[in-house]
Amino acid sequence: MGRWGTIGALLAAVAAAAPPAAAQASGAASAVVDRSCDRTCLIGFARRYMAALAARNPARAPFADDILFTENDVAMEPGRGLWATVTGIAPSALEVADAETGNAAWFGYVLEHGRPAIFALRIAVRDGRIAEAETVVHRKTPLPAPFGDVAKMTHDPAFQTPLTAAERRPRERLIAVADSYFSTVELNDGQVFAPFDADCARLENGISTTSAAAAGPGGGNAAAIAQGCEDQFRLGIYRINKRVRERRFPLVDEERGVVVASGFFDHANSFDRYRLTDGREMKTALKWPNSITLLEAFHIRDGRIHRIEAVFTYVPYFMHNPWSDRK
Repeated sequence: MGRWGTIGALLAAVAAAAPPAAAQASGAASAVVDRSCDRTCLIGFARRYMAALAARNPARAPFADDILFTENDVAMEPGRGLWATVTGIAPSALEVADAETGNAAWFGYVLEHGRPAIFALRIAVRDGRIAEAETVVHRKTPLPAPFGDVAKMTHDPAFQTPLTAAERRPRERLIAVADSYFSTVELNDGQVFAPFDADCARLENGISTTSAAAAGPGGGNAAAIAQGCEDQFRLGIYRINKRVRERRFPLVDEERGVVVASGFFDHANSFDRYRLTDGREMKTALKWPNSITLLEAFHIRDGRIHRIEAVFTYVPYFMHNPWSDRK
């Protein structure tokens, strides 16, 4: 082998051994990650969105010309839907951001003509503009579903607290843990796929559904049957969930161990009675097929699900999410 052949072989060997300069992040469109808008910047964009919403003026938000905006999975122009009825927003919220994917999320409540509605937002920022805005709004209706007292709504500070190095997990593992939660909910028969912290707690639509103190007589609160995340799943309380589909994980904060997910729970309701794993008989609350759409935040500490905050609402059975087609 000649001199240049030898040098070329050495360079090729070094290139093969060296790790790539920038590995593509899950959910990112390119292997070149644009971190020009950091966590503080992204949360700032979410707050600008909420300020524009409170003013009922989408022109106050830095929307991209080709923005895709949805409310409860229906694509529409900013300014429609909640934008036309909102009369106030919560003074504080659960705020999450991911500089790897340029996403931010906001969980809290809004007021519509003075009446509360539970609200969650996910945005994606590109080139200094909001290119995506995905919202879930849960209004109080006669249908059975958790609905908290917004005057008492609080967001667990664990979501905002950086984890120790030993408690952290890489992005891919955090997504896998969050996904295992959905696999446990799906066809819930007592088998648990997800790793739960012993102190796991869940807030759904502004109310705890795992705390005995919040059990009460209110419709849709699983805490009246059992407390704690894992104990509820081992009982098979959520057997009605035929499948959890269109699962997406657009936002991960490795430093704080937070994953924000989106998806649908489908309830076929082909049966109206079923038994828990301890033999107790349950009756389904609804007798017809339906789905719920959700935005859900998971706090994962030391590889285990520690806190959950979810906003969900009913939608037509087999409703499709336009975001699942978005690349």
